[in-house]
Amino acid sequence: MKKRIPILVTLAIIVAAGYRYISIIPENVGTGETAKSPNGRYEASAMEWHSESFWGRKRHWLRFEIKDVKSGAVVNTLETTPIEGPYFGSRSDHRVVFWSDDSREVRFVFPTVEIKMAVEADDD
Repeated sequence: MKKRIPILVTLAIIVAAGYRYISIIPENVGTGETAKSPNGRYEASAMEWHSESFWGRKRHWLRFEIKDVKSGAVVNTLETTPIEGPYFGSRSDHRVVFWSDDSREVRFVFPTVEIKMAVEADDD
């Protein structure tokens, strides 16, 4: 019986650790909105992210990004703490991403703040 106790404790720890690991997969969960620029060259996204580590450390942030559609390269990016405002994303009618007509600037519009990001102007 004394030999079984360490084995049972070890198994209990393995099962508990496995359950915890499975309960937090995937580690990063995000939702948001993307919009292509009027010229079709860029795509802007506003994503809300949540993560939790194995040890319970939680993180909540927003990532704003502009990518070149053709190459996939990130042209501009910004991460912030959460911003107060309405829910946005694929299951919402509320929009936060607005491109300028000339595709040189994108605005991320929230009730208390507006973030502007620019792309480099080119001659093509």
